[in-house]
Amino acid sequence: MLRHISLAAIAAVFIAAAPALAQNIVIQPRAGTASDAKGEIRVNVGMSFFVAGPTDDSEASVKAQAHARRAIYESAARECEVLRAVIARDCRLESININVNRNYGNQGRQGFNASGNFAFHVTLK
Repeated sequence: MLRHISLAAIAAVFIAAAPALAQNIVIQPRAGTASDAKGEIRVNVGMSFFVAGPTDDSEASVKAQAHARRAIYESAARECEVLRAVIARDCRLESININVNRNYGNQGRQGFNASGNFAFHVTLK
């Protein structure tokens, strides 16, 4: 008898929990923001390339790394010109992320793999 009562109590717990397990979660879409109304968007651009050079701690190695970073900064600076020519009335650079990693002669190439990501705030034409 005690065993039947225990089973009945366990079943009652599961039955009481069932409605909680069956609840639906509804995610409401976000209402349009002020920037959407103005035709403002965010544009992200990524680039990567290889710069040949020594991977030690020499002056030539430091120059190769600086050359790679400079090329990425210059590309980011010119990107607003491209965006204005094609889609943008106004363009503002928001952020730049740069990575320069040594390549110790993999595939016979010694130098640096450089990559950069830029984020722009653009007002559409």
